[in-house]
Amino acid sequence: MASVTIYDVAARAGVSIKTVSRVMNKEPNVRPAMRDRVLEAANALDYSPNLSARSLAGSITGKASAAPTI
Repeated sequence: MASVTIYDVAARAGVSIKTVSRVMNKEPNVRPAMRDRVLEAANALDYSPNLSARSLAGSITGKASAAPTI
Protein backbone atom coordinates (compact mmCIF):
# COMPACT_ATOMS: atom_id res chain seq x y z
CA MET A 1 0.00 0.00 0.00
CA ALA A 2 1.30 3.47 -0.88
CA SER A 3 2.13 5.95 1.86
CA VAL A 4 -0.41 8.59 2.74
CA THR A 5 0.67 11.97 1.41
CA ILE A 6 -0.10 15.59 2.15
CA TYR A 7 -2.33 15.47 -0.94
CA ASP A 8 -4.43 12.70 0.63
CA VAL A 9 -4.82 14.67 3.86
CA ALA A 10 -5.78 17.81 1.92
CA ALA A 11 -8.40 15.92 -0.10
CA ARG A 12 -9.91 14.31 3.00
CA ALA A 13 -10.02 17.61 4.91
CA GLY A 14 -11.26 19.56 1.87
CA VAL A 15 -8.42 22.08 2.03
CA SER A 16 -5.35 23.01 -0.02
CA ILE A 17 -1.99 21.32 0.45
CA LYS A 18 -0.64 24.68 1.64
CA THR A 19 -3.15 24.64 4.50
CA VAL A 20 -2.06 21.12 5.45
CA SER A 21 1.55 22.26 5.27
CA ARG A 22 0.84 25.24 7.53
CA VAL A 23 -0.86 23.00 10.08
CA MET A 24 1.90 20.38 10.03
CA ASN A 25 4.59 23.05 10.38
CA LYS A 26 2.64 24.75 13.20
CA GLU A 27 2.57 28.03 11.32
CA PRO A 28 0.36 30.87 12.56
CA ASN A 29 -2.69 32.22 10.77
CA VAL A 30 -4.62 28.96 10.60
CA ARG A 31 -8.05 29.09 12.21
CA PRO A 32 -8.45 26.62 15.10
CA ALA A 33 -11.42 24.93 13.41
CA MET A 34 -9.40 24.46 10.21
CA ARG A 35 -6.40 23.17 12.18
CA ASP A 36 -8.67 20.63 13.92
CA ARG A 37 -10.16 19.53 10.59
CA VAL A 38 -6.72 18.92 9.07
CA LEU A 39 -5.42 17.11 12.16
CA GLU A 40 -8.52 14.89 12.27
CA ALA A 41 -8.02 13.98 8.59
CA ALA A 42 -4.32 13.26 9.20
CA ASN A 43 -5.14 11.04 12.17
CA ALA A 44 -7.90 9.21 10.30
CA LEU A 45 -5.47 8.44 7.47
CA ASP A 46 -2.61 7.62 9.86
CA TYR A 47 -0.49 10.26 8.14
CA SER A 48 3.10 10.79 9.14
CA PRO A 49 5.42 13.25 7.37
CA ASN A 50 8.03 11.83 5.01
CA LEU A 51 11.30 12.62 6.79
CA SER A 52 13.36 12.30 3.59
CA ALA A 53 11.20 14.86 1.81
CA ARG A 54 11.27 17.09 4.87
CA SER A 55 15.06 17.09 4.99
CA LEU A 56 15.26 17.94 1.30
CA ALA A 57 12.82 20.82 1.72
CA GLY A 58 14.82 22.08 4.67
CA SER A 59 17.99 22.30 2.60
CA ILE A 60 16.60 24.84 0.13
CA THR A 61 18.56 28.05 0.52
CA GLY A 62 16.08 30.41 -1.08
CA LYS A 63 18.77 31.99 -3.19
CA ALA A 64 17.99 32.62 -6.83
CA SER A 65 20.65 32.15 -9.42
CA ALA A 66 20.79 34.09 -12.64
CA ALA A 67 22.42 33.07 -15.89
CA PRO A 68 25.43 35.21 -16.69
CA THR A 69 24.96 37.85 -19.38
CA ILE A 70 27.33 37.58 -22.29
